[in-house]
Amino acid sequence: MAFDGWMLKPGWVRGETSPASISVNATADHVDHICQLAGNTRHVGIGSDLDGGFGTEQTPHDLNSIADLQQLATTLANRGYADNDIRDIFAGNYLRLFLSSLP
Repeated sequence: MAFDGWMLKPGWVRGETSPASISVNATADHVDHICQLAGNTRHVGIGSDLDGGFGTEQTPHDLNSIADLQQLATTLANRGYADNDIRDIFAGNYLRLFLSSLP
């Protein structure tokens, strides 16, 4: 899943669309969409869009630092996601994939 505005909001125009138009709720919507397509939460992981390739000009307005990612966990819990599913989205799915795929 992504945190980059152009992946979260249809019609996003880099340098023109305001980050105020998206929030962590948009990332939760993105998670919901992926889960619906894939059938469950086992195929969702946090993407690397927060690796410093861009600043907050393209991130949800309420995501000011990496510490704010915890807002996504709270939002997902409020939407009924189980604790183990949230842990998998945050790290478990990548760990499972790496452990089963890498030598």
